[in-house]
Formats: sequence, structure tokens, C-alpha cells
Amino acid sequence: MARDHLDYYGLIFGCPMGLEHEDCVYKELRNKPLGERVKFIGSITKEERSVLVKYHKDCIARRENKVPFSRIAIL
Repeated sequence: MARDHLDYYGLIFGCPMGLEHEDCVYKELRNKPLGERVKFIGSITKEERSVLVKYHKDCIARRENKVPFSRIAIL
């Protein structure tokens, strides 16, 4: 796995915003057994990881304004 994406590895376990959106690209992956998730993330290309990371960053940016200040303080 590329070093520049290690910080996003945790996204295969859960959404940092709490509830994931219905259209989250990680949703289906998170429903798979742990071994399959790890194997999948380890097998995709750098470009594919970049697409997933971009989706995550865009989603966070869209949701930022909807998060109560108290929630932001503990993130």
C-alpha cells in the first residue's frame, strides 16, 4: 500500500463522521469480512486509492458545514 494513503486505511472500518451516506463508496466494502477489506485495499492501484481518497475528502468537505461545533471539537 502506498505510504501516502496509510492515513486513509481506517476508512475501511468506519466513517469518521459517524453515519455514512447511502452513496458512500466505502459502504459495500465495510460490509465485507475484515480479511477481504484488507486484501482489497492492498490490491488496488495507487490511482484507484486516489479516487477513493478524493471521494472521502469531497464528502467531508460537503458535510463540514452540517456538523455541530461540539462534534468538530472532538474529531
